[in-house]
Amino acid sequence: MDEDVSGKCSLRREQSWGRKKRFLEHLSVSGNISEAGRVAEVRRSTLYLWKDTDKEFSSRWEEALEEAADALEAEARRRAIEGYDEPVTYAGRVVCDPDTGNPIVRKRYSDGLMAFLLRAHRPSRFRAGMESEGRSGTISISISSDDNAL
Repeated sequence: MDEDVSGKCSLRREQSWGRKKRFLEHLSVSGNISEAGRVAEVRRSTLYLWKDTDKEFSSRWEEALEEAADALEAEARRRAIEGYDEPVTYAGRVVCDPDTGNPIVRKRYSDGLMAFLLRAHRPSRFRAGMESEGRSGTISISISSDDNAL
């Protein structure tokens, strides 16, 4: 009887580790806890229980989220610097090259992503406002009827 119980516990641990591994693999790609849980077929509440009670799993969870964030940042950087191809459209239809029949594309860049990355990596030079220097950004203007004061 003891061997039967021990065998069941061992099998459950193996199944749990397999699901944890699937969850972590998908989390490192998607960065989405719910989606990764669905892929691993584990309820969200179980995932958080594992995270709270298993230090190694919790550590790997954080690493997986960092990997997902690194992938997002790399893609943002690529779109900002290398750009991406966007099909040319006219009247709601994709314009094709009459000789090849291939869609005509133009290179687009994301200035918004570039600005975001600069603010993230060089906040002292590219911050959105001056609040960090203790200035509110407001300007005072005094209007005088005396022309000599100008």
